[in-house]
Amino acid sequence: MSRNRKRRNHEEGSAVAPQAGPRLPKGGIDRLGIGQAFAEYDAMLRDPQIYVHTPAFDAAIHAESGKYFFVGRRGTGKTALRRYCDQQLEHTRVLVPEVFMPSSSVVSLDLFKNAKKRPFRSLVTAFRRALQDEILAMWQQSHPGYVNTPQIIATELAQYGDMDFDNRVVRFIAQISRHLVSDDEQAWLTENKIAGKIADAMKHLGNGTAGQYTLLIDSIDDYWEGTEQSLVYLTAFMHACLELSTQVEWARVILFLRENIFERVRLQDSESSRLNNAVAGLNWTEEQLLELVEKRLNKPFNTKFPLGGPTWKAFFESPEEAWSEVIEACQKRPRDILVYVSNAIESAQSRKHERILIEDVQGARRRFSDNALKDLGDEYAENYPQIAVVLRRYYGLGRRYTYGGIESMLRRLLEDEEVKHLCGSWIFRHNTPALFIRLLYDIGFVGIKAPNQAVRFRALGPQDTSAPPVTDQTDIEIHPCYWEALDLQDLLVRSISEDQEFGSPGFVADLPEGLDPAGYSSRLEDLKKRLVELPLGMGDAPAFEDIVGDVIKLCFFRVLENVEPQVRDMEGRVIRDWIASNRAQSGFWEAMRVRYRALNVIWECKNYEKLGASDFHQTSYYLNDQSSRLVIVAFRGNDVTNTELQHIRRIAHDRRGFILPLTQKDLLTFIRQAANGKIKEDHIQDRYDAIARKIS
Repeated sequence: MSRNRKRRNHEEGSAVAPQAGPRLPKGGIDRLGIGQAFAEYDAMLRDPQIYVHTPAFDAAIHAESGKYFFVGRRGTGKTALRRYCDQQLEHTRVLVPEVFMPSSSVVSLDLFKNAKKRPFRSLVTAFRRALQDEILAMWQQSHPGYVNTPQIIATELAQYGDMDFDNRVVRFIAQISRHLVSDDEQAWLTENKIAGKIADAMKHLGNGTAGQYTLLIDSIDDYWEGTEQSLVYLTAFMHACLELSTQVEWARVILFLRENIFERVRLQDSESSRLNNAVAGLNWTEEQLLELVEKRLNKPFNTKFPLGGPTWKAFFESPEEAWSEVIEACQKRPRDILVYVSNAIESAQSRKHERILIEDVQGARRRFSDNALKDLGDEYAENYPQIAVVLRRYYGLGRRYTYGGIESMLRRLLEDEEVKHLCGSWIFRHNTPALFIRLLYDIGFVGIKAPNQAVRFRALGPQDTSAPPVTDQTDIEIHPCYWEALDLQDLLVRSISEDQEFGSPGFVADLPEGLDPAGYSSRLEDLKKRLVELPLGMGDAPAFEDIVGDVIKLCFFRVLENVEPQVRDMEGRVIRDWIASNRAQSGFWEAMRVRYRALNVIWECKNYEKLGASDFHQTSYYLNDQSSRLVIVAFRGNDVTNTELQHIRRIAHDRRGFILPLTQKDLLTFIRQAANGKIKEDHIQDRYDAIARKIS
């Protein structure tokens, strides 16, 4: 199939150098493995030589760059960059704040929204003080016995140094807000100036010998609910990061943020120009993407092939055509490139090919396209819940649309009962063709084509967000990476008749228990209500067990199957609340199966806030090599205490197993993500990583 991209590459030259690469040794394809596309699971990233140094990487490593916010779409390398910084910088600490899902506000949100008013400045001050304390706690850890600590810093560390970051933030916000509510001007000024005094003392700490200390803030979207209050909190947090990084020479806060979340901050923040100058986009050139793949292709071999094209030519039979296929589909995102190439390698290996043939590349396109469409719906689920339902309505239709074609499509969508039920919170705000086209362009689903001009797709970075003008002469084209997943026809759609039925894409996974999307959404909403309203205590323990069982069935149905309640062992003595078969082939659950032989996943349910020694004594009996050395304990607390961590550490040492506690907040996160149509394991992976780090 001829594509515009291939023609352009033949006319202008591609990123693949014309020089022929060395011959691949016999059996070389069987040794290939280019690592995990998801950086949090990628063991290759332990090797500093595997990274590609883009401008964003250089800006992150060098404090004098003045860049503190690294913004990009999903799959552009934020987590990989964070891991590289954690390896290369002198003193680092990774934070995943949970405070961006605030439950209440003591001051009116209308007052918070103005970046120049006192309530907002109070939020900034509270966040900055909490960040300063985190930096100071790191400094104190690396300077034991230091005797010249300024009194204000010593006092601050004694009071708040051992506190969790989120609890510290909540404490400071409450303290400073009380004075705002009571209109106590003097007390507010006194409280507000503490952060500034601490910053002044930090400037002179250690007479310039403190070293460089860096906080790496990642995975904001795991706890950021997208509400107006969480948006205000995030905006204030970003201003606090900027102030600390620019005012204290040896302290720096680097924030890795999804582009769609940053866009919301920029739209509502009247002082966003202060932040814009500190933003670095995670953009990639074709040459950098080629280097990314070639370094990984070279990894298994002692003798490395040259970079810049020869390595690619050594592995691919039709290198220029293969590269055109890959780069056209992947929107210049490194994760997409790795997924696509990995699929092609697997195809070549399964067919016993000596090199990766063009049919391997083309055959991998459908699998890649299916995943790309799922990921797009997942990426923007926070902004536009269940947007995947709208995207799937294009199944079987055309690749290109006139303005009138989009108008008739939009009219059909606004009359669709399922779309109205699941997407009503946002689609009626985009009820004109121009607004709807802009939405589809912003998420990267379509490109815009003006008369006599080439189609233009959305850039990856945050710097260029303005769409081309939309008129009644505008055509749009669905991005080629989604053509196969939607089985689109090569035609221009001018209108959609009222009696034409929408197609049913084959890639949509069946929902659990035979539910349709509307019924699934209703079950999740009811589940959330049951959990929030359930009283604590043994009397309602069975009800809590039922809730946890429904969380497993409704939120993890893609990987956990055959969910059974109250399972006894052969002797009939040990009763597990829930047990589920682990069918995962990748990601977090597959890693648990390998690491802890978790062929089955055991869940225990405790309808109270604190776990005691008897709870851990009970769960330790469940650990064995035949079933699983992993037990998940769901309980009603807000966090895991140090005492509970001690029990988990003991079990990990004595029984070679792992107890993963999940709080009520975690369960609500799983429900929220499922309701928004998100298919991701980041949250439970982060909970596991956090516990593993604390007990190590």
